[in-house]
Amino acid sequence: MDLVGDYVGKELFLIDGDAICQQVLNDPVLALGKSQDCSFQLLHAVWSAEKLVSEFVNRRCNFEIAFFECNEHLTLYGGDDTSSFVVSSRRLARTILKSHLEQLEIPVTTFKAPAGKEWKEFVDSKKPMCVLCNDGSHLATVDCSDLACNAALLQRTFIFTMLSKGVTVVSFDATEFRGSKIISWVYEKNRLLTRRRKLVEFIIACQREAMSNLPVPKRYQSAAPITTEGIERWLQTATDEYFETSPVESSTDAIFAVFLLHLILLPYVSIGVRSQKPVNLHPELKSTLQTEVMPKIFDALNQGLMTGGNKRRPDIDGRIFLNLLGVLARNSSPNEDLAALLGHDTAVAVGLAAGSLHQHVEAGRLSFSPAVLSVALGKWNYDEATSTPPPPDKFITTLLPFHNDVFDECLRPIHIASEVVPSETASQSSNRSSVVDNTELSNKPEGWFANSTTFIDDQHWHNNRKIAASFKENKLVLYGEKGENNRILSKKRLAWMRKDQEIRNQKLMKDIHRSASTLTGAKGAPLQRLVIPATKISIRTLSTNKPPTQRSNPPTPQEHPKARKEPKSKEPKLNSTERLRQQIKNEKATKLLSASETWWKQQLSQIATLQTLERKVEYLHGIQRNVKRMEDPWLRTQTLLHQIHLSVSQWIADGERGEAPVQARYCVEILRTASQIHSVGVASDDEKAFIHSLLETLGLSNLDILRQSSIPNTSKPPKKSLTFQPVRFAHRDRTKPPLYPFIRLPSHPIEFQLEHYGVYIDRSMDGQADARVSFVPDAWQRNVLDSLDKRESVLVVAPTSAGKTFIAYYAMEQVLRESDDGVLVYVAPTKPLVNQVVGEISARFGKAMGTGTVWAAHYRDWRVHKPHKCQILVTVPEMLAIMLLSPVLAAEWLPRLRWIVLDEIHSIGQQEGGAVWEQLVLFAPCPIIGLSATIGNPEEFSQWLESVQEQHGFKYALIQHKHRYSHLRKFTYTMSREPIEFNGFSSTPSSRVKPIYIHPMAVLVSGAHTIPEDLALESGDCLTLFRAMLKVAGQCSEKLNQLAKLDPRIFFAQSHGRLLTQRDVFQYEAELKSLLDDWSKEAGAYTNILRPIGEALSEGHDLSEPMPTREQIYHNLIHLLHDLQHRGNLPAILFNFDRSDCEHMAFHLVETLKSAETRWKQSNPQWQNKLNKWEAWVATSKQRQRVAERLKKNKPQGDETLDGSRSWEETFDPEEALPEFSFAGPWSSYSKAEMERDIYDLQNPPIYTSSKPVKDWQIRALKVGIAVHHAGMSREYRTLIESLFRIGFIRVVIATGTLAMGINMPIKSSIFIGDSVFLTALTYRQCAGRAGRRGMDLLGNVVFYGIPIERIHRIMTSKVPPLTGNMPLTTTLSLRLCSLLHGSEYAASAVNAVNSILRLPQLSLCSEVGRDELLHHLRFSIDYLRRTNLLSVKGEPLIMFPLVAHLYHTEPFNLALVALLQHGVIHRICDSIDLNPIDTKRNLIGLLSHLFARRSLPRLFSGKGALERLRPPKSPSQILLPPLSPDAYRVISGHNSLTYARSFATRYLSDTPDNLLPLSKEKLPTSTDQEGSFISFLRPRANRVSATSSFVANSGVTDTSLETVADLARTTRAGLHLDRNAIPGFDNLLALDGRVLNAYILDYFNHGQIEALTRDNRVRQNDVWFALKEFSLALATLQTGLEHYLKAAASSTSVNEESSDEEEDSEEGKDEWETESEAETQSEPETGTGAGTQTWTNTGTMKTKTRRFEPGATRIFPVKPENITDGDWKVYRAVVLTGREFQAKFRAMWA
Repeated sequence: MDLVGDYVGKELFLIDGDAICQQVLNDPVLALGKSQDCSFQLLHAVWSAEKLVSEFVNRRCNFEIAFFECNEHLTLYGGDDTSSFVVSSRRLARTILKSHLEQLEIPVTTFKAPAGKEWKEFVDSKKPMCVLCNDGSHLATVDCSDLACNAALLQRTFIFTMLSKGVTVVSFDATEFRGSKIISWVYEKNRLLTRRRKLVEFIIACQREAMSNLPVPKRYQSAAPITTEGIERWLQTATDEYFETSPVESSTDAIFAVFLLHLILLPYVSIGVRSQKPVNLHPELKSTLQTEVMPKIFDALNQGLMTGGNKRRPDIDGRIFLNLLGVLARNSSPNEDLAALLGHDTAVAVGLAAGSLHQHVEAGRLSFSPAVLSVALGKWNYDEATSTPPPPDKFITTLLPFHNDVFDECLRPIHIASEVVPSETASQSSNRSSVVDNTELSNKPEGWFANSTTFIDDQHWHNNRKIAASFKENKLVLYGEKGENNRILSKKRLAWMRKDQEIRNQKLMKDIHRSASTLTGAKGAPLQRLVIPATKISIRTLSTNKPPTQRSNPPTPQEHPKARKEPKSKEPKLNSTERLRQQIKNEKATKLLSASETWWKQQLSQIATLQTLERKVEYLHGIQRNVKRMEDPWLRTQTLLHQIHLSVSQWIADGERGEAPVQARYCVEILRTASQIHSVGVASDDEKAFIHSLLETLGLSNLDILRQSSIPNTSKPPKKSLTFQPVRFAHRDRTKPPLYPFIRLPSHPIEFQLEHYGVYIDRSMDGQADARVSFVPDAWQRNVLDSLDKRESVLVVAPTSAGKTFIAYYAMEQVLRESDDGVLVYVAPTKPLVNQVVGEISARFGKAMGTGTVWAAHYRDWRVHKPHKCQILVTVPEMLAIMLLSPVLAAEWLPRLRWIVLDEIHSIGQQEGGAVWEQLVLFAPCPIIGLSATIGNPEEFSQWLESVQEQHGFKYALIQHKHRYSHLRKFTYTMSREPIEFNGFSSTPSSRVKPIYIHPMAVLVSGAHTIPEDLALESGDCLTLFRAMLKVAGQCSEKLNQLAKLDPRIFFAQSHGRLLTQRDVFQYEAELKSLLDDWSKEAGAYTNILRPIGEALSEGHDLSEPMPTREQIYHNLIHLLHDLQHRGNLPAILFNFDRSDCEHMAFHLVETLKSAETRWKQSNPQWQNKLNKWEAWVATSKQRQRVAERLKKNKPQGDETLDGSRSWEETFDPEEALPEFSFAGPWSSYSKAEMERDIYDLQNPPIYTSSKPVKDWQIRALKVGIAVHHAGMSREYRTLIESLFRIGFIRVVIATGTLAMGINMPIKSSIFIGDSVFLTALTYRQCAGRAGRRGMDLLGNVVFYGIPIERIHRIMTSKVPPLTGNMPLTTTLSLRLCSLLHGSEYAASAVNAVNSILRLPQLSLCSEVGRDELLHHLRFSIDYLRRTNLLSVKGEPLIMFPLVAHLYHTEPFNLALVALLQHGVIHRICDSIDLNPIDTKRNLIGLLSHLFARRSLPRLFSGKGALERLRPPKSPSQILLPPLSPDAYRVISGHNSLTYARSFATRYLSDTPDNLLPLSKEKLPTSTDQEGSFISFLRPRANRVSATSSFVANSGVTDTSLETVADLARTTRAGLHLDRNAIPGFDNLLALDGRVLNAYILDYFNHGQIEALTRDNRVRQNDVWFALKEFSLALATLQTGLEHYLKAAASSTSVNEESSDEEEDSEEGKDEWETESEAETQSEPETGTGAGTQTWTNTGTMKTKTRRFEPGATRIFPVKPENITDGDWKVYRAVVLTGREFQAKFRAMWA
């Protein structure tokens, strides 16, 4: 997961400090703690630690560092070498690194273990989201040593302990920093860990044994402070410790003195001089250092640091020390004094140190005299000249020539000095030069895809049809004529094509229209289709300044009272015609009113005949559900008035009428109905008086609704009096006592509204009528309309249910009205959302088009209509990105674009696919509309978006709205630990499964310190929060005074005389939260204030309730849904982020309903009696049939009278689910016949589709209103259940996150079933937002089920993570930009696209890469493309382009494929395709699996003998993918491009010092005034680096010593930002990390068994089809790319070109797999090894010539084309044969 973007977000998490130390010290390039090197390069280690921590700081993570003493063993263990030198080195380094981290501005805490009081208090107070620690994966291999096993066991025990205590663990050593993202593995908390007591006891025993075998940490007691001068306290303590524990020996004492000298010298040595190579020592000296001296020195220093303390970071440099030791041992200048050797300042410092250590100097054990030291060290004199010098660095930065007018202008600022312009001959030869040495490979034979023909990207990616032909008018192809592929179309073939196309289109449009018919608008009413006439205007003729056409429909007069206000001015005089029209209108209104009055009187008479008030109320509600009748304002007012009358009557008759809850219920109903009468606006004076009298009786005498100021509707004259006799509720004489004392508000009017009426308050936010839309928009919605009318790009950030949907459709209508060929593209992130938008457009808009269509849909595996011949294109981001970079479309289609709508634009921050969204923003040639509800950093994201839009020349606006229209109420449900019998929905829900309300501020009890803005409070929540704060304030006068201002009666005093509004509540909520925030800053706020408030609001919550088991969740689920149905809170979507869990829950529900129904039927005598009668009736069916036939014969001819109605037995189905045991909505219009047809279609999908038959239990679930929705279900099934859900038949859907984003499936409840790491801040808001849609529900319910309350509180308080970007300018994208320019013949849109993005100051969101560095990256990407023969000197894509561009999503493995082709690796594999085809195809699949089917296995599989131990017996799978062949490894390893970093650093950073540590900003000297002989000795020996950090060079690393892109990226100097994913590097392909790959593709190719893949290869059942399909698409793309190459390189006479337009038309409505399958079938010969070529004779007859084909030949290439080498032809045939076999096995899976 993306740790920042997906999981943690802004929450606090911990990083294990020892994990940091281990990662630093285990770095192979760090010269510290290595047995082969006596160096101790602490500066490099400190830089690495800061660099590692800065990766989290730069991504604005909220984290702290925690050290656990129990993990010190793991840091001391550096491998199987546990010598005293290695252990003491790592121990000292850990101490220094820990001390240094504590001095940073990041909190560092130390614990003994993840247990105990301190740890518990820390977790309780700070609530860390997770802990990042190592997982031991680099140790846990099958063949690892006992020590490694012990270390791995300790690490796993630590993880086990964390998980068992409820803390999630994230793998630190698996963490990757990809751009602005942090990718790692998240280990979920196991529900059963705490219950596995035996396992815990066993692990503890193993832990003790492991700790006894690993290096033991040393503990020191702090000593009394020592005051010293001239030397730091810790160093004096270390010196005392060393001489106390070491025997007297002159040579070892001299070594220690030299070590002290180097410590004193270091502050005077520049960082550049400290970049020394490894030092060659006398073998005996090296042995003495490692075994005797250095361990003692390091232990003494460690004790000094642990006990004496340090004021600043200690600095140790082993290379400087060893060089100084070597100089003194060689005794080159015996009489040289200290100042001459080390410099004057150093000599002075040494003198001060000698004074501080005088006791050791006087004892004769310590001397700093060079002469004395030379004598003592002379026995180890070692001539450095005899050692082997390091090889000289070789680095070549010469760039191949490149000249392109567009790119030259952009690249001019960074002209590379090394860029040469060789002669034409040299240039041509350099095109094939190696990346490694810039010379032509001498061992590369001719014929390995060496053709350099220019390629034009004008064809479809998955077949050979030209895109340009799609823009032409379709022509009728007659049988007997030739298509464009020079192939004759027979009459039979043509008829089949037309029939097939007709059937497909009919079924497709039927499904779309059916889905569209179920969609509803904002208020739940069916969508009304708007037919727009053709404009006969082309987009090219439109003036750029012409404003878009606006809607002409006026606002509905009954929508809002403000819409009817008119200016106070004299009415205009009407002419005679207008007066006549007005008279006719009034007469019609009077006539209609008279008819309504008559009808209403009849209804009143009918109501009067009913016996009970309940039946009267039910009858009245039936009248109000008559939508047509309720369109009459007067009649609606009368029904509402009568509703009030019946409510008062019920209140008077209620036995509990004086109870406060009963009073509140009736008051709310009366006040709500009165508000509705006010909104209608046609009440008469008598009717208003009736309402006023009732409100006055209730205690709302000053309410302003229904006063004379209300504006009547003048379309009908209001009646003078009530149409019925209302109930008497008060005395006419108000001085008398109340007639009914209980008819009053139960509390103060303000408190009553807050506590009881908040659901019904006015929620509009400055709403005003607007002629542009048919509803009353809020202020922010009008701002959006203004921006769209100005053709400004806009980013709209508003919560779900706020009302964003209309924005896209308003823009669509603009486009349809202004021209007939302007285009709007709607981009949705998921297929379900695409399907929904397509249906909604179909329902909303119609237009008479010529050759095109109003809309089209296009995503990877489905296409409806032609995407380039529509005005509204609905697609997914990947498809639009392809279209934006298509050269053909750049000239023909891109200029027509008017808008691009990016729905759910926050997907730009996703780990997978986010870069594609960035490309859409960067390349959009028109204004964009961004829509989102969940952007964590809208202002920052908006700044980047604005910079991009301004560069494109478009104005831009950010429009935010922070409030939901409808509130979300949160609940958790109690859970029974024992199964409860379910007895049907007519029974009372079990009291053991009941809801518990979660007050939003109850999160305070779990330690929440910050409250997110979108954790909103309802009006009632505000009141209860105020009361809780009042209770906590107690006797504190200051707090009581602060709260007095927030007393509702005082705060809302200005609202006297009117009802409260949502805006009033928002202001009150803000004041309460502000005061609470002030209180939270006080000392002890959590204990004294926050926790008591949270406890007061958490009534009924059990914080200690254990996590339920999966079985308990399953058994209680039916009772949860039963209670929801009983409360009227269905339909609902149940979210669970595991596909198998979703299916298991649905299956369990179905079985539970079935078993309960069976029990009821068996025990119910009425049912048994009915069943017996039906069985008897069935038994006599033959007799009835004979009687019917006899009657039919005797019936007179022509008599067609009916024989009578059907009996109940004919429609009775004993297997049909009873309503009491079904969730299916009985009121839906879904008939049984329709259901049977749909079920047949699901169980019998067409053979040509990829749909799998639906399982039987899923059919049974559908029949009882239950469905499952996830990406593994077929498209037809998902579309059907979405439609059935909208019409109310299906009412329970169990889904993953597929329904989280924007799907129009209105629900009352969102339910989260069980915890998951995928239940993040973002997914929670998206899923919860499905409930409570604007215009449909006043409230939405969010239910947490099977989730601990603390976890619920964390989810509620989690903040949406900020959006982070990617590095969109990859090498493949650079190639596609060149193709865009060349293929479009430098169309204006293409040139503008390139220029705009290359001139951006910040290309990517949250990127630190500057423009100059970006251009350098681009230039060297171009150079890489030139060297790999993919790009010409003029920027023209060459013939291998399709293989790279069409596999862009696999980068860098697409580049590796080209390298393997060009260097003959694949040729050598395919050379035996005729002699040994089986092994050839397997070897080819194995190689391609390394490129396009990479699934890593745990490191446990990488050890020797792992396969034999882990593979199940008799498994047909080999599980482990064989490693790359040495041939392939050699080629791939030569293509790691590491050049551009040094070029950039040399050009721009050479004068910038690299001497600052990343976080502490500690500055090291870059020069020195010391002129000692030793400094002069070091200076010429120092390494010179440009791109590598000077701190890394401290270990002897140079620019050219790094072998991998990963090493280069993590060791670069300051000012240089490298994204390893954007550099052409193949570290993963070379398996440098030691991981092995899953051979699931190769195994399936060998055995074709799905069960083996899921059982042995451990591929999830629901992922199998997608994984195989992904690989099949890669194979198809590879074949198509090779065909492009062969066609360009071959003579035209032997190649069949693309097919006809009519064949292309026949593909509409097919998915991509289906299209490719047909293309594959058509490409095969008609008979085994031969086929017929059709020709026509002079007489008009057709004859066939038979010709033999080689295996692998196709109709496109029936024989080997001319100019194609045998090697290239064998590769093509091998790919075709391999693809056919794989497709055949894949097709058998779903056939």
